Amino acid sequence: MEKYVIKKILSNNVVLVENQNQNYILVGKGIGFGKKKGFVLENPQVIEEKFISLKGLSENEYESFLSKIDPKIIELVEKIMVMIKKELGKELNPNVHVGLIDHINFAIKRLKEGIEIVNPFLFETKLLYPTEYDLAEKAVDILKNHLNIDIPEAEIGFLALHIYGGRENKSKKEALKNSKMLNTILNYIEKKFDMHIEKNSFDYKRFIMHLRGVIDRVVNHKTIENILLSKVKEDLMIEFKVAYDLSKIMEKTLKINIPESEIGYIAMHLHRLNSQKSR
Repeated sequence: MEKYVIKKILSNNVVLVENQNQNYILVGKGIGFGKKKGFVLENPQVIEEKFISLKGLSENEYESFLSKIDPKIIELVEKIMVMIKKELGKELNPNVHVGLIDHINFAIKRLKEGIEIVNPFLFETKLLYPTEYDLAEKAVDILKNHLNIDIPEAEIGFLALHIYGGRENKSKKEALKNSKMLNTILNYIEKKFDMHIEKNSFDYKRFIMHLRGVIDRVVNHKTIENILLSKVKEDLMIEFKVAYDLSKIMEKTLKINIPESEIGYIAMHLHRLNSQKSR
């Protein structure tokens, strides 16, 4: 039977423990009540799925980390993890636990201080990562219900990036980079065509989905032939030039090569977007 030695009582429901030289946070109703440092928990059946990993923090770092975290946030992150596991049918990578706790704790602190949360890449994140965004919305509902605090949509976008980063060895940094890249692409298109793009428009959403498809195909070496390429280059010269510029932005950001066939398809979508301003 595994034994968890309590190293610190964080609250009646949250304790820091050590098991086989690894530190964990256990969350459970009354798990810390009436207990002291050194107490040994010997009932893993009860606590097996209620632990949070402290991977990523050294022995010297976790004490400082925990001193800044509201134990209530740890309880709510555990609820969020349970929700995500139920929705996805699998757990997030334990490496994401510390980052998610730290992010939520800091976000709630800022909101309580009246500091506005701004997310310039919210719309791109919502379009690129719909599954993670949906999970982030449910996570925010958990936080709202237990903390009685208004949480802006901007925060949903940031949580979606964390959730994406915790799935199958994916990276939050990569997700944010992609969202920023799409924001850059949008600004470039607006500048080149002297137009304002309505982000909620069907054509813009379709354009973003197309770019996502381009990235997936290029990364997986499954690009498609474009039998209209010659005609596109001839009839849509301006759009093709802009599409070429966009492909360079994508190549620089993603370190991939966008073939001319895909640039042709991007040009066709740009033509549809550009034609909207003259309607």
